[in-house]
Amino acid sequence: MKRWFVIILLLMGKCTVAQDVSIKASAPGVVEQGQRFRLTYTVNTQADQFLPPTIDDFAVLAGPSTSTSSNVSIINGKVTQSFELKYTYILEPVNEGTFEIEPASVMVDGKKYISDPVTIEVVKGAAPTSPDNNAQSSFNDQQEAQTTQLKKSDLFIRIIVNKQNVYREEHVVATIKLYSRLNVTRLENAKLPTFEGFITQELETPPLTSLNRERIDDQVYLTGVLKKYILFPQTTGKLTIDPFELDVYYQKPSEKRARSIFDDFFGAYENARQKVVSNAVTLNVQPLPGNEPSNFSGAVGNFDLSAELDKSQVNSNEAVTLQVKISGNGNLKYINPMDIQFPADFDVYDPKIIQNIKHSGNGAYGNKTFEYLMIPRLAGDYTIPRFSFSYFDPDEKKYKQKEAGPFAMQVGKSINDTSVGMASAFNKENVKFLGKDIRFINTSDKRLSKINYFILGTPWFYLGYVGALAVFFAILFFRRKKIKENADIKRLRNKKASKYARKRLKNAARLMKQKQDEAFYDELAKALWGYISDKLSIPVANLSKDSAREELQEKKVDPDSVNRLLDIIDRCEYARYAPVTEDTKMDTLYNDAIRVISKLQQKLK
Repeated sequence: MKRWFVIILLLMGKCTVAQDVSIKASAPGVVEQGQRFRLTYTVNTQADQFLPPTIDDFAVLAGPSTSTSSNVSIINGKVTQSFELKYTYILEPVNEGTFEIEPASVMVDGKKYISDPVTIEVVKGAAPTSPDNNAQSSFNDQQEAQTTQLKKSDLFIRIIVNKQNVYREEHVVATIKLYSRLNVTRLENAKLPTFEGFITQELETPPLTSLNRERIDDQVYLTGVLKKYILFPQTTGKLTIDPFELDVYYQKPSEKRARSIFDDFFGAYENARQKVVSNAVTLNVQPLPGNEPSNFSGAVGNFDLSAELDKSQVNSNEAVTLQVKISGNGNLKYINPMDIQFPADFDVYDPKIIQNIKHSGNGAYGNKTFEYLMIPRLAGDYTIPRFSFSYFDPDEKKYKQKEAGPFAMQVGKSINDTSVGMASAFNKENVKFLGKDIRFINTSDKRLSKINYFILGTPWFYLGYVGALAVFFAILFFRRKKIKENADIKRLRNKKASKYARKRLKNAARLMKQKQDEAFYDELAKALWGYISDKLSIPVANLSKDSAREELQEKKVDPDSVNRLLDIIDRCEYARYAPVTEDTKMDTLYNDAIRVISKLQQKLK
């Protein structure tokens, strides 16, 4: 045992020495006057000596206190170890202003390592409602949270947009941000805005594991970004982003009497919940100017155009690719292929579209590529003429145009090309009607018919006329019969009872395969109650087990079938709130339900 302990210590020491030594300082960027906070220096290895900084502008209440943590893992024979040594001060600001704490340093193996300086802004304001804590506090989730009323300035949510006057299709970045002067513990039941009138793209937001400090109107708030979106307005005029709603759980001083001396000393807190609703934001969306170019298709942003032909010398019937790339920042995703005039003797296929688009706080950026596959059919010299791409630049508030081309191609005659040379003098419009004035001799056995022969007045004409009238009256008869049947609601429900029951049983089978126990039992019970309701023409709300039993017995259904039906319903209700037994297994109940409905279907005609 001692030998293994020594080996692990040697491995830990080896991992520690091998890594680069660093010392990092961390402290809140903004604090209020009189508010205590932590200044922490973290070293990633064991230090021989800590050389503290000079702290003149803050009162040192405690420190430096020392703590260590380490973690060793062995995966596939590879040993990895992390180690942290922390020196922590508890400080309190004395005066308002912006102050800098000089770097601290440590000595490791005779070498000195220095941290960065720390800048802290001290503002005037009331102390936070709850004690300072760099990480969110945890609490018992089973404890019932209380709803309380707070000042709006203590806890609120804002929807922030980077601009409010935009053009249609111009991107807007909307940020949903939480501001709190309380010790927030949990966030739940978020209700997102509908963003009606916008195409939206949600940006990836890191999980909100801790809150940052910010100065807002000379007050220090804990803040965190909840959601971030890129919005593309699709209509003009006033567009409103609906408020964002969220349940925020936090800690507040307890109004109950302290239960022990520790509660009196440390302070007792209880959990509370507050529903927070953000502001609504209205954007003024302007229409694009009316002097758009003829080839403008709705691109808004700042773009560039490039095009490339993979080869300029080919033989006929060989494939050639024209690659057209649009890159930049804007509504790239919704840009359509351009109108390019290809030579008439080329077979051109629909372009392959390749998108490489990323989204960030600066909008959607990247490129969109259109690859056109062309096959020249005849030899000769060809040119793909110059083509252009138009877009609207919202920064300069004007339309711009980018051009590419022309592209010259030399098409040689391939070995297998047997086309007549003179055909190259014609384009597709000329040759597509060739040969229509000469027909092949038809050698098949065809029946000939008399010319100037009319069916009007012949026996076949009168027979067809009578037949059409007969079909008309038959359709009218069956149509009236169908309307009469549909008017009889009771009979209609009885007729379709088995159909609706099969539909619910099919849904229950799907839930059984997905192992959704509670949903399965609920759906199976609904199938049985719905079948009884339709067969007896009694609303489900008016049905009970006793009334169902009486009505079924009046319909001459044997008591054994009635008891089995109600027993399955009882077992479904029991299985939702009790452990599963042999009688309440999903497959057992499902098969029993099919059998009892099949038996009832024979008796309830």
